[in-house]
Amino acid sequence: MRPVLATTVAAMVAALTALILGEYEFGSLVAVVAGVGVGLVIGEVFDSLGRWRGPLPATLAALLAGGSLAWGAWIDSGQGLEPYPPMAWLAVALGVVTGAARVAPRRRKERGSAEAVVRR
Repeated sequence: MRPVLATTVAAMVAALTALILGEYEFGSLVAVVAGVGVGLVIGEVFDSLGRWRGPLPATLAALLAGGSLAWGAWIDSGQGLEPYPPMAWLAVALGVVTGAARVAPRRRKERGSAEAVVRR
């Protein structure tokens, strides 16, 4: 039940952020902050609310973050009447990477790693 709830809430967050970001110009600072921020927030919904990590939630987080930012850029471009702002593509890329990285599977430490040796 938690994964379904997390996916639903993440989709609602993505839609809300798209509508909010569509009202702003995608300048250099806004694009970077929006891309990283949206990816982190959507990834955090999957991780904390859904307690769900792995390839599937990472893919969903990347798609929702990228889609949200692309939708916001579409709104910013006058709903397609003007060209997409160039920095919007950077925001989309950052959102996709950040969203996927936030809920990607954690790497397991090997038995012979330095941290495992120190713990003994």
